[in-house]
Amino acid sequence: MKDPRSADPATENQKPENYFGEFTTHSPEETFELARSIGQRLEGGEVFLLSGELGAGKTVFAKGLAAGLDIDPADVTSPTFTLVNAHEGRLRFYHVDLYRLDFGAHRDLGLGEIFDDEKTVSVIEWAERLSHAPGRAVTVELVYLSDPDRRVVIVELVPSTQ
Repeated sequence: MKDPRSADPATENQKPENYFGEFTTHSPEETFELARSIGQRLEGGEVFLLSGELGAGKTVFAKGLAAGLDIDPADVTSPTFTLVNAHEGRLRFYHVDLYRLDFGAHRDLGLGEIFDDEKTVSVIEWAERLSHAPGRAVTVELVYLSDPDRRVVIVELVPSTQ
């Protein structure tokens, strides 16, 4: 079996040219830095749908994206009780956590308005609780491999043309 810590160009995450793909991180700091390098390139209108087990690193990833938008990552905490937090940086950053909501119960949060704003970046934790994905979104699946290793799979969703 291949050592997950070995340098493999397919999973090396030093500022990837294209942020879509599969990456392996070996610490929360590496997960943060991967997301920060992505956040630095964002121009607005992006929606990130995060999924993964409790403790997989969703909030760490959100903090990294925020840091890439010139937002203090210490200000980005899991919005479990407020559900939606807005932060100002070079772009407005919405951090949404659906953990405490049942599937589809988000309908009254006004997320459609947030998703349609081309001057914002939105991150949705526990995105599997959405009843439908926004038309243009990026899914980020954080998979626990071992402590502290994670697989981060980033895929662009293409809207259906039906």
